[in-house]
Amino acid sequence: MEQQDKFYKGLFFGAALGAAVGTIMGLLFAPHKGIETQQIISGKVKLAIDKANELYESNENDSAYNNDAKKRSQEIIDTARDEAKKILNEANSIIRDIKGYPKTQEN
Repeated sequence: MEQQDKFYKGLFFGAALGAAVGTIMGLLFAPHKGIETQQIISGKVKLAIDKANELYESNENDSAYNNDAKKRSQEIIDTARDEAKKILNEANSIIRDIKGYPKTQEN
């Protein structure tokens, strides 16, 4: 039992160390500046949300889909949109904190 505990402890520390080293290396060797990376990510998130909305709206007239499924999918889309906005606001806040800019009023 003690050997198994050592294994899991080593696994945890190895994963934590790997994540830390990966994060540091990613920051040091990032191909784009933080703002550029944020814009790329936000553009991809917006594109994915737009595609999901298009698919949802194009299937509105399709009677094969259940109304409950439509409602649930719209809730998922709305939740994803809200979470993406929260993440982008947090990223902007972190960038402002790092650069020393004053905080702006967020929704």
